[in-house]
Amino acid sequence: MQITFWGVRGSYPVPGAATVRYGGQTSCVEARSAKGECVIVDAGTGMRALGNKLMREATGPQRYNVLLSHVHWDHIQGLPFFSPAYVPGTRIAVHALLTAADELNSVIGGITRHEFFPMPLEAVPAVFDFHQVEPGVEFDLGPFHVIPIALNHPFGSVGYRLDCDGASWAYISDTAPFDQVIHKQHFLKGPEPLSADDKVSLDAMRQALVRRLDGVDTVVYDTHFLPEEYARFPHYGHSTPDQAIEICVEARVRRLVLYHHAPSHGDDQMDQIAATYLAKGAAAGIEVLTSFEGMTLPIGGEFDPPERTNPGVGPA
Repeated sequence: MQITFWGVRGSYPVPGAATVRYGGQTSCVEARSAKGECVIVDAGTGMRALGNKLMREATGPQRYNVLLSHVHWDHIQGLPFFSPAYVPGTRIAVHALLTAADELNSVIGGITRHEFFPMPLEAVPAVFDFHQVEPGVEFDLGPFHVIPIALNHPFGSVGYRLDCDGASWAYISDTAPFDQVIHKQHFLKGPEPLSADDKVSLDAMRQALVRRLDGVDTVVYDTHFLPEEYARFPHYGHSTPDQAIEICVEARVRRLVLYHHAPSHGDDQMDQIAATYLAKGAAAGIEVLTSFEGMTLPIGGEFDPPERTNPGVGPA
């Protein structure tokens, strides 16, 4: 199994001169089995380039599985620009939390209304199927065994552990840490004080995450904020690299990949972040890499350095 990063930013896309090396597209990761089966995790603007590659590979209509963490803009904005959706006979299965699944048809339909987009959802040739996922309820997508994991994010988010080809990786985005923020907070006022029930709920969520990550080869983790930034924006529902390292060390993870980079972090700052946390990870006994568009990683086996196939514009 291998994974390829097509979008690594959070919040909104920032392609341009300041993000050439790490990329500016939003959340989208492709997982491939040894036999070539594909699962797409999140549908941010990076999904456009992935769709173009899938079109070049396809010999006819295909079925695609998309796992959504949630329906914030930066995780769904690529769906209307996914080229296979315009091929008659294509089926696209979208898997999401209940609240997201219920809303997804209206959400995607809303962003493709005639006022905003030339092709309304109901006119797209592909057939979209929406499927509910529930944290802890496991299911299979071809050779991929999928375990949804509840995360701490405004109005809910879900991560995924995927096992295939005798190896495992996990996608943990978007999430805040589990001791300060809960998903029901009000943005204008900041985090609400945690009740006793909140603390029990968050502790259970954290324990479940660590349990699901136990022994996973590679974890892709939302590390949007640096510690000093998180102190200013604790209610936005994102983590820091230090918090991710803590979780991954506790779960005995082999490799952590920093992901969902803040749009304000240009290439030079990302270089500093990558170097700092590579060293911090080594001190904690874990390999820490920093994701970039075009980065392809083998999952399982001996560690290989990340492959950069076409820096700055996604994989070729």
